[in-house]
Amino acid sequence: MKFNQRASAAAIVVVAATSLLTACAGGGTPSATPAAPVAGDRPLVDKAKWPKATPERGLARGLTLPLEAYMQTFEETVLLDGAVRQLQERCMADYGLPVQLPVEGTNPPPSDNDANMERRYGLTDREAAAAHGYGLPDEATEPVRQKVPELEPAAFEVLTGRKLPAAAAKDTPLQSPERARDSYNGKKLHEGGCTNWAAGQIEKPTQDDLTFVAELNGNSFTESMKLPAVTKALGEWSQCMDGKGHKGLTTPFDAADRVPHVEGRPSPEEIAIAVAEVDCKTQTGLVDIWFKEESRLQTALIAQHLGTLDPIRSRNGAAVKAAGSKAGR
Repeated sequence: MKFNQRASAAAIVVVAATSLLTACAGGGTPSATPAAPVAGDRPLVDKAKWPKATPERGLARGLTLPLEAYMQTFEETVLLDGAVRQLQERCMADYGLPVQLPVEGTNPPPSDNDANMERRYGLTDREAAAAHGYGLPDEATEPVRQKVPELEPAAFEVLTGRKLPAAAAKDTPLQSPERARDSYNGKKLHEGGCTNWAAGQIEKPTQDDLTFVAELNGNSFTESMKLPAVTKALGEWSQCMDGKGHKGLTTPFDAADRVPHVEGRPSPEEIAIAVAEVDCKTQTGLVDIWFKEESRLQTALIAQHLGTLDPIRSRNGAAVKAAGSKAGR
């Protein structure tokens, strides 16, 4: 089972700085050119395309696992990373170096958090299966691409706290960037530049925090597959699939591997097995059984690790509140 690993919008901001090591050593003044999508008048951020907090259709409709209360939602991720980006831009402006960094939330993931409830137990939406097979509705949509600002060496130093190294010879790795100058325009540079300063203004949950919750989430899924009620339901689902001509499938994830998916319109064979997968789940009650059994496991895990989980949730809540305040939202 592959859980959604959402690429943090903060990565965009980091790329905006670190990619300049190789790509943005050119001259010119610091670019204040707004980031722009590839396709015409398509908006940079379309919240209508953001994943819902809970599934709104299909067999997983309204289902929320207990550990989701401790996960960071996509909206929270965008808010936190957006606040850090705005603080970076504000910091740069204080040095007389206006810059617009790539915005977050432009290319949303399929699910709101790492629980991936829409497909945690395989396909659950018959309508989507009939239309897209194992593909995603927006799979063929061209992603929004943004311009990375070109910075002069001085601006790069103010942003990152490091000098922009000279281009390396072919097949030669870049050397570690040297420490930046001490000041610019008469103002002392922040340790680690505006990037590090902005990150320090909002104490987001650490990567270890997010990983801890994600690991519990993954463990509960793995262990749930071994529970008697789930193995019985999976066996009934497998028999149902046999009856529909899709023999030898042990789990819904075997079904996903049975028909290779290619970009574009799914084949009739893919549609057939995708729809059969959902129909057999409906017939056997697999999703409901699996969800209830895993919920029980997660409740026990939460009780066992409450001393770690509650502070993680508190840090996330405090960071979201600080983000709204410091970014002026």
